Amino acid sequence: MDSTHPLKALLNFHLASDASAVIHLPYVLEILTADHFLSSPHLTKWSSRLNSLLHSKDAGARWAGLCLAHKTSVCSKSAMIELAQSWLGVAIPILSKKEPLPTLTASINLCRIVFNNTTDTPEFQRQVCTPNVPKFTAALIAFLEKDSDLRLKRLALKTLTRLVPLYPNIYRASHATLSSIVSRIFTQSSPNHHSQQLVGLTSRLYSVLHHTGGKVGAANIWRKSVDESIGSAWIAFIGVRTSFPDENGRFPEVQMLHEEPTISVTLSMERLCTSIQVICSLLQSPTQRAVQVPVGSLMKLSSKMILVTVQDEVPSGVDPTVWAMEMAVVPRIWKAACDLIKCLCTSMGHHLTSYSARLLAYIAFHLEQNIPSLHRIPFLETIHALLTHCHPSHSQILSSRLARIALSGIMVILPSQTDVQNSISQTDRMTRNKKGKKRAKNYEGDELFRSSGDAFCLTMDDATALLIACDVLQALLQNAELSPALHSMASRVILAIFLGLPQMMPTTLSPHPQVYHTLSCKIRNAAIQLGSGTTSAMSQTLNLVLNATLSTDLAQVVNESLRTVDILVHPRLPPVLRPLPKVDSLTLFRSEESVEEVEERQRLGLEAPSAHLNSISTAKDVVMDDTSQTSRASITPAVPSTTIVSPQSSTAVPTQPPTDVPLPIAMPSIVSQDPGIAPLSFAPSSITPAKPASTFTYPPQTTNGAMNTASLETLDGDEDMPSINLESDSDTD
Repeated sequence: MDSTHPLKALLNFHLASDASAVIHLPYVLEILTADHFLSSPHLTKWSSRLNSLLHSKDAGARWAGLCLAHKTSVCSKSAMIELAQSWLGVAIPILSKKEPLPTLTASINLCRIVFNNTTDTPEFQRQVCTPNVPKFTAALIAFLEKDSDLRLKRLALKTLTRLVPLYPNIYRASHATLSSIVSRIFTQSSPNHHSQQLVGLTSRLYSVLHHTGGKVGAANIWRKSVDESIGSAWIAFIGVRTSFPDENGRFPEVQMLHEEPTISVTLSMERLCTSIQVICSLLQSPTQRAVQVPVGSLMKLSSKMILVTVQDEVPSGVDPTVWAMEMAVVPRIWKAACDLIKCLCTSMGHHLTSYSARLLAYIAFHLEQNIPSLHRIPFLETIHALLTHCHPSHSQILSSRLARIALSGIMVILPSQTDVQNSISQTDRMTRNKKGKKRAKNYEGDELFRSSGDAFCLTMDDATALLIACDVLQALLQNAELSPALHSMASRVILAIFLGLPQMMPTTLSPHPQVYHTLSCKIRNAAIQLGSGTTSAMSQTLNLVLNATLSTDLAQVVNESLRTVDILVHPRLPPVLRPLPKVDSLTLFRSEESVEEVEERQRLGLEAPSAHLNSISTAKDVVMDDTSQTSRASITPAVPSTTIVSPQSSTAVPTQPPTDVPLPIAMPSIVSQDPGIAPLSFAPSSITPAKPASTFTYPPQTTNGAMNTASLETLDGDEDMPSINLESDSDTD
């Protein structure tokens, strides 16, 4: 066995000459690890070879030496501290020379990692970093001031953003220079693609400049920067609303940024987006001491921006061209407002609760209009951020509006009225050709999935809006102020989608295959949330919870398996003090719906054609496959406020279940009696079609819980139907 040390092999075979070092550099960088530098007797030869490459006259060799020095710094901190002073003596002067872009990039990366990873070594800081950081900063500022390559400017901005918080005292002398560079990038007279790519990085650099004021002055500089950014945002916002009068009917007087009005609108819109980016960067910037956030000013700005609406007519006395330009940027104003609100949610959390109801009402108004999916995505993301970081709203009206919006976004998977009518017509034609007649029956959810070949989400924007709507609906179902009827309707929609997704091809949902997997996980998590409750409730959703831990995605198993098992083992709600309803006591048919549920379903467009509804108004029969208890999946949507049959007697008793404790539903294999609808068989891991075994009508229960076999109906007149004992499926109190 060859005992040659890896560093020796690299020096002898791959780095023997400058040309071979350039050729074999990718391989050397790939195999180098921290183990190569542990007590190695070849470190002296390694450092000598790196210095030889750094001082080479060949540009490629110098580039290879800088890359190898950077990799050595990553793998061994002790080697970096020992050799960094000599490396910086070569890397910093390279920045002031006319070198190729790869060499300059490698030099900046080497200096950055040395200054960034040695802050815990005081002596190294005093001898090496303190005298070299100003030289390195001057070289980076030179790149930003002159017409350098865009990639080089981006790297310089990223590097300065990292180093300013680490060396605030050193960068205090450069504060004025850096501020002028930032201001020049923000106020470009003619913004182009080159400058717009630097705005985000420049805003992050501007958000850390307050560190140069020290522990006492940093808070004042930060607050001053926020106030100036808010003022710039207001000026830019007024510049894109010159055609719209204020509350007093007066048009705003603004200073045009360009002699051409249409160009002035474009410049104002770019500066508005830049100001919002700067405010968001300042809100996310760390501060050494507590600071006061001007919440009132920020809320006034964001509310004014989000209240902008689209108008159809040009106001009198207004230039139509300018008005058209200002109308075209309205979606960008909405997006900027949503970005600001989301940033406030993440940075302030529940402190924004007092404003959340008003903001949600504004957003709900826009989402209730007919706007494209691209413009709906920022609004939906903002709703989810407000619901996640703020306390829930106490308004049942507002929660119901948001739930209807989320349901309308999810219902793209469900069929339209035309699809249902076509399915019914086809079913009627098939039924007329069969011998004998069967009574039309219907189970809520069986007819909901259309069979057309077009994808539901043709674009990625449609798919993104659908996925965010699922998150919003799941957050709303945790709100106790949601009306029971709407809570029940949302639960039934989730149940229908959960049962139908395994039977749907991924390409039917979206051309992007990852959308199907993501949607399945979100719907399953929503179903688990509906089923999590008391110990008795969790016993009905055991298969569902265990199925969630058997995912093929390893990362998903690691992140979610412990949470789902914890929900199963430690339910968060006290046990129910009353007996749970039996399977035959649940609202599974439209004829059993309450008035509120019928109104919500009709409002959401989930109503089947009236002729079909009349034909199924008296149908209450289901087909149950009692072959195995393991062939059932359990889910727990909330039971609406309606009349159910008590498990102990045949007397109909009214009940009003609490909205925060959803009643469990242990779903057996239930098949609609509509002959044109394929039956569903529930399994823990998948849902596959199954043939109906028998049909029966629930009679009044006897004291021992057995069903009256005399009331059983058979599909064929010459076939005897066995009795069904439901004691094995009874719920545990």
